[in-house]
Amino acid sequence: MSIKTIVPVKLHKSAKRKEFEGKVTAIELDKPEFFKFAVYVREVKKHIKESDFDYLQSFVPSMEFYYDDLIELTADKIINLSTDDRNQQFVSELAGVAVGLKYSTMLLNIELNKFAKTGVPVEGKYMDYNVVSAGKLYELEAKGTTQPYFTKMVNDIIAKKKKSEAFLKFGTIAAIEGHRHSRTVECVVVDDPPVEGQLVDADYFRNQLNYYAVFLGFILDSKYYNRYVSRMVRKASPRRSIAEGKFFARYEFNGRIYLGECFDYRLIRRNVELFLENRQLDKERFEMLTQSVGRTKFFIGLDEAVISAINTNNREFMENYRSERILNDGDGLYKFLDTDGILIVKSKDGWDKQLEQIFTEEEVKKRLGLYEQYVRGVAH
Repeated sequence: MSIKTIVPVKLHKSAKRKEFEGKVTAIELDKPEFFKFAVYVREVKKHIKESDFDYLQSFVPSMEFYYDDLIELTADKIINLSTDDRNQQFVSELAGVAVGLKYSTMLLNIELNKFAKTGVPVEGKYMDYNVVSAGKLYELEAKGTTQPYFTKMVNDIIAKKKKSEAFLKFGTIAAIEGHRHSRTVECVVVDDPPVEGQLVDADYFRNQLNYYAVFLGFILDSKYYNRYVSRMVRKASPRRSIAEGKFFARYEFNGRIYLGECFDYRLIRRNVELFLENRQLDKERFEMLTQSVGRTKFFIGLDEAVISAINTNNREFMENYRSERILNDGDGLYKFLDTDGILIVKSKDGWDKQLEQIFTEEEVKKRLGLYEQYVRGVAH
């Protein structure tokens, strides 16, 4: 079963406003949710080439594959297990984003898909994310660290208050355990005093288009993703730019259909290279790769009702949409449906029969063959 990590919230001396006090004293975070938030670290790709799509297809499972062993969640700790400086910094960043965004959704009582990543300004410092709630603009900086002292991070967050129309600019620092320092996890909230009387309009629909673009980059063919993003950049209506019939898989869960893509640990690039280096017959190569890597399959998909609403420019539906949150977690299978309508299924050794029917062993072999052709310069 997935462990729920309880993260206490601590208000820094700068965060004594009524917007913070007593509202959120602790947050809960489990590992499937952690990696789901972690994907939001990525920027929206403005254009995907066929070769890029091959990479993106392996990114979601590879993030968990590579970093699952580097981060541990217990009842009261988030532990960065990496001893390599570069990996340690990135894992801390993932923890910072996961904890900071989860806290922000609870504080403001607003769904994650209504947040936007802040574009890089021409000059000056900028916060990571922003969202409008009740006509007020909030900006968030999310950081993570294993260091015992983080005064520099606090000062950096407070320094980013200039030239902003935000009602409230605040930061979160996820203080987690590292191989050098042992402690319980905490979310430290740093405040920049609000500027009263500034109301702004919220374009949640535009934020949601950007939010779902991050995930569509993994699950939608490059041709249709590029069509979607090009209209989004021009702020034009989608006009059915998401071709619903072009998703690889349809997955039924709790009476709803989710459209998406399937993944397998054996198709992560590092493991594909093991397959290609082997000079045995294809059948033997595949069996040896399976014995080495295991048989772990994923499905990642989006509620078809959300896709339909995006295609028909149904802003009212999108603004009010909130899926039920479900986590079914067992030894060989978990299904994680978040409130944004994104479903993640992970199945080991054929536990999920529906996923096995959708994404057969023959399909995995076929994709390995396509990778081999791609490496050898044969277009597909």
